Amino acid sequence: MKLFNLRLTTLKSKLYAIVFASFVVRVVAFFVLPTTPSALGPDEGTYSALAKWTEQGLPASDFPIYGEGLYQSARSLVWPSAMFIKLGIDPLQSIRLTATSYGLLSVWIVVFAFLKSLDFRAGLAEYVSRKSLLVTIFFAVFAFLPSHFIWSLLGLRESAIEFWTLCAFISLYWIFHFHKKLSFKLSTLMIASIVFAFSSRAQVGWVIVFAILIFLVINIRERIALSLIPLVLVGFLLGFTSTTGTTSTTSTTSTTGTTSTTGTTGTTSTTGTTGLISSTGGKIFGSLTSAAQLTAYKHQVNKLDAASAITTPSCPRDGLAYINRPPSSFDIYFCIAWRAPYMAATFLFRPLIVIDTTSTSSLFAAIENIAWLGAIIFIVVMLIKKRRMAFIGPLAPSLIFSMLYCVGAGSYEGNMGTAFRHKSLILWVVLLLLTSVMAAEKRPKSRNESA
Repeated sequence: MKLFNLRLTTLKSKLYAIVFASFVVRVVAFFVLPTTPSALGPDEGTYSALAKWTEQGLPASDFPIYGEGLYQSARSLVWPSAMFIKLGIDPLQSIRLTATSYGLLSVWIVVFAFLKSLDFRAGLAEYVSRKSLLVTIFFAVFAFLPSHFIWSLLGLRESAIEFWTLCAFISLYWIFHFHKKLSFKLSTLMIASIVFAFSSRAQVGWVIVFAILIFLVINIRERIALSLIPLVLVGFLLGFTSTTGTTSTTSTTSTTGTTSTTGTTGTTSTTGTTGLISSTGGKIFGSLTSAAQLTAYKHQVNKLDAASAITTPSCPRDGLAYINRPPSSFDIYFCIAWRAPYMAATFLFRPLIVIDTTSTSSLFAAIENIAWLGAIIFIVVMLIKKRRMAFIGPLAPSLIFSMLYCVGAGSYEGNMGTAFRHKSLILWVVLLLLTSVMAAEKRPKSRNESA
């Protein structure tokens, strides 16, 4: 009797074999990784300490060096890890177990959503039937591209933010293009995805919300778009408030305080609601107005002690160097926009071999980046040649997201290593673009062009 009789004769079996292979390799890697924070991701030591701090129920504001800010923007990684610690698992192993679980879930959810889509899109199903090998290769790349795979093994936030980003856009895809109406499960998934995206990396949460809202406003004539906008705003408000309010690592401290205050004061609920709305609105407006200053500050901080610091080009309104005064908000926004093309290109196209190689890890990153460069160049060439893309409607939200993300990340990143790691978040978009340009039919020349 054979224990396993796995026949990879269908696309479905091949894709789920990739998911299973990812699971097996992750299990092996979990036990092979060193018991100390990896040199490739030393931050996992900080996250494991935060998970232990959370498990002990200590105030987040007292966490050494980082305070509650890191806790608020890493809860989707820290909370599950704290539960693993309660089960007796080592803090570092707990944070890695959470990260690799998110990575496995990301591989599974893209396979699941893709196979479901084949039942609804005849054009996609017809193309996939002819290019099943190519599709299988793309999924294998998503699952096992070295850097993308390694980041999801280490106790970092990369796999968590990728999973919740995928959930947000998959739920949008299903609601907008297939169901054409809100359902409880998909609505809950979309709201939860946005909330947990903010609790994985708040900057990406903002980009997700802006990208979806831009797409919905463009398609405002669609009835479902009008229904989705309030849903996205609810997710945004919940996600934003969860990362800006005063928090504790214990779930009872803030709740108890709020409850007792409500019970003992004679303030009306209307006044409380108005105050809450006003306070939240003020925080949102303050975050928007201070975004430029925070981006410029983080860019400089990320360059400190970095062997591969990103060179910042000069700007006509650099403030102090320009007219001997500190830069104003307008100056900072102007300089971010001025540098955006260069910084976004740096984020997308580098590191490069030789000029950006400062260590063994940066050399491996530069070698892998050749594949990224090849993919992007191929996409551009095919777009010029065919002058169209297949499945542009379903791809539009992810395209908007990737463009906003590249501009934002380019302005934010301060060193090549972190930038390359964060670039892995748009791997799925690059693979979708490759599929789109390859599946597109060449646009016929007009009479004027052929004349």
